[in-house]
Amino acid sequence: MTLKPHGIIPSVARERVLGELAAGKPIRRSPLDDRRFRTLLLSIASIPVGAMYVWRTLVLPALTGALPADFSANYMAAAARIAAGRDPYDLCAIQGCAPTPGAFTPLPLAGAQYVTPLPVAWMLQPLLGLAPRLQLAIVIAVLQIALVVFLWATMRAVRVADWQMGLLLVLIAIGFEPVVGNFDEGQVNLVLLGLSGIWLLAWVAGDRWWGGAALGAAVAIKLLQAPLGLLLLWGRRWRMVVAAAVAGAALWLLAVPQYLPEYLFKVAPVLAGGTGLFENHSPGGTVARLLDPGTFLGAVRDTSPAARGITTAIALVALAITFWVLRRPQSNRDGRALEAAAMVAVGPLVASYSWGTHLVLLLLPMVVLVAWAVRHRDRSVLGLVALGWLLIGPGHNWFQVLLVSGYPNMVVLRLMAEFGIVGITAIWIASLVALRRERSAYGLDPAHQHGAQ
Repeated sequence: MTLKPHGIIPSVARERVLGELAAGKPIRRSPLDDRRFRTLLLSIASIPVGAMYVWRTLVLPALTGALPADFSANYMAAAARIAAGRDPYDLCAIQGCAPTPGAFTPLPLAGAQYVTPLPVAWMLQPLLGLAPRLQLAIVIAVLQIALVVFLWATMRAVRVADWQMGLLLVLIAIGFEPVVGNFDEGQVNLVLLGLSGIWLLAWVAGDRWWGGAALGAAVAIKLLQAPLGLLLLWGRRWRMVVAAAVAGAALWLLAVPQYLPEYLFKVAPVLAGGTGLFENHSPGGTVARLLDPGTFLGAVRDTSPAARGITTAIALVALAITFWVLRRPQSNRDGRALEAAAMVAVGPLVASYSWGTHLVLLLLPMVVLVAWAVRHRDRSVLGLVALGWLLIGPGHNWFQVLLVSGYPNMVVLRLMAEFGIVGITAIWIASLVALRRERSAYGLDPAHQHGAQ
């Protein structure tokens, strides 16, 4: 029997087939083994998911012509201050750089402020003289291209050759609520996602400098993926390390470096303190909300020293567990992709704050894990990823609808606010489970490991 390596669902996983044949058992099949049935399911799912994505990210922006609020009030405002020779963080300095509902949530409240590293606003200066509709078209085009780059690079990294698998992964991506959320708010996180796809492709191929340069640029734009530097050091990818350092430093030194000390020593430390605001999907947000319920709606800005200490401890434990499961670098391509997935998945658990739009970066581990789990018929990994996708997307949307509609039961709202952290944890656990099972399978079959490289 010849097993197809790239189908959306192979006839059966290799080890299971051999075991069942050796035991004289009939091979168990499901309706999903029928390719025509899979085609029907994917066709049915593609219509509403694709239509909603096109409506939200192309048609609706074209009809309204309005620039996303976060893009215009934060990014472009900071770009205008840089062009005028002013401090891009002056509004932040007035308000203390503390996270507020208006700064980080989609609610229409006042108080926007720029708290992003300098390259974002600096690179947007050429857009200042353009008409708003042209600015909008450029923003939408850049975000769409970034998503396409991510999907192309990630599918190449995990060796997707079957159109059914490819379509499934595209539907997962465009149906993931944080993707549309980044279009709604004009956030730069989709650009980071595209760069992370390039880095993943380089990571599975070996120590490729261009992957390190992509990662360095992403970290210079936003610090969200800084923990991946630990993975480069652990894997001894020295070319990547050097390229990342050079690319990141070059961006920071080109983008009005006179304001860099202000960001490093005034803005970043305050942001690192975290917040208990309901939109913060990180352990720090959960701990702050538990210790001080007043932070839930932003009535109290600062987090307590106890909350910061507990948050730091959780981050260290999450990193320790992740590296304990990683152990030694994998030599096969699938194993290296799972290494990257695990490290990206632990990122929101290490950060002091993870807004909903930041969680779009979790598409990398989700795509890697779904491709791996479908091929291996691993229902537990698929179930954990599906749980994370649902809680971060529809679950959080449900919570927001209840919140803005004035739903009075605060106990229910407080519990629903933790959907995000539960979803993040589920994806992280799925990556660790997949990595352990991948290592066990290849450890028991060295010849298979050699042939898979």
